[in-house]
Amino acid sequence: MELVVLESKKGTKVVSATNLHHALKLPNAQYGANVRRWLRDLYEFSDGGIRKPQALRDYARRPRPGEPVEDYYITLELAKLIALRTTSKVKLKYARMLDAIAHNGQMSLFVPAA
Repeated sequence: MELVVLESKKGTKVVSATNLHHALKLPNAQYGANVRRWLRDLYEFSDGGIRKPQALRDYARRPRPGEPVEDYYITLELAKLIALRTTSKVKLKYARMLDAIAHNGQMSLFVPAA
């Protein structure tokens, strides 16, 4: 399954949590536990801080009436950090893809020193 990147009216690029979970080939039975861990864990974001993901900044609930499973929209940066932290065998492929999409197809080879 390929990872589908969605774009909002304001231009924010996101992926859905269910799509990310399936693309990383993680067990379906662990979806709920994985998403809870993803949204409560600490990550090092590019804004210079080590913090937990913030609602409406790094992720948002995806409204799906009638569906038994909760879903979320996740920013590309958070999705990349999540992918790198999973036990998936294809995590590097998707982390590189998310990084390239986030930088408009340009690989970030050089990171400015702080």
